[in-house]
Amino acid sequence: MTNEPTSKTVEQAPGAARVFYKQPELLTVEEHSKLGLDRSNRPFDFCSAVRAVPLTAVEMNIMQRHCPIIFSSVEEPSLLAVVGVVDDVNLFVDEQGRWEAGVYIPAYLRCHPFALVTHTDEDFAVAVDMAATTVAENGPQPIFDGQELSAPVKESVEHCARFDAQAKLTAEFCNRLAELDLLIGQELSLAPEAGAEETVVAKYVAVDFRKLEALDAETLQKLHRDGTLAAIYAHRFSLDTWRHLLERRIQRKKKA
Repeated sequence: MTNEPTSKTVEQAPGAARVFYKQPELLTVEEHSKLGLDRSNRPFDFCSAVRAVPLTAVEMNIMQRHCPIIFSSVEEPSLLAVVGVVDDVNLFVDEQGRWEAGVYIPAYLRCHPFALVTHTDEDFAVAVDMAATTVAENGPQPIFDGQELSAPVKESVEHCARFDAQAKLTAEFCNRLAELDLLIGQELSLAPEAGAEETVVAKYVAVDFRKLEALDAETLQKLHRDGTLAAIYAHRFSLDTWRHLLERRIQRKKKA
């Protein structure tokens, strides 16, 4: 980890933009030596009021069981796991800010409150979200051990590095679909409440399977060999979970 730049604010560093990070700062022993973590303190509050979270392509196979996997746009797509419908409520985070047991937690969310800030191809710094509920002065799990990051935090930083590597591969996957003109806007109509009439509850971007089937054999073979086709079908199977997601919303509103 580099010691530069010394600026406290992450916004001044290239590659620092991260969703759900409300108060990111470059982590330094000079500024943050007394900080600690409390992973039990509402650990997923930071993503409790959202409908979708970033996902990597390697996670699609496991995430397809739990929720729809969609794309952010047709022209410049990124990969998203849908965690809420109709309202800005993450249906996998409970009132105590905990993720539902037995449901896969996307790697991006497990990076929080840390993130890597890239300066060059070989140089990076660590950022910490000072607004995170899990970060506190003199928290039970110290962030620093002397002048170095503590062992648990080093593990978190390594996880961030693995996520960033997978995020680059995912961007290539999404760009490949855009280049092949395989993405299309969709609308989902379902009854938002029990007994209500069907209405549009979601607008999203998905693979156009008619265009996929119209591709030439050589292109399809390439997509099969590099794993793109398998990821596309994980996306397709995930769309069957829209109704399950809406049922989650209905059940949560009943308990409210």
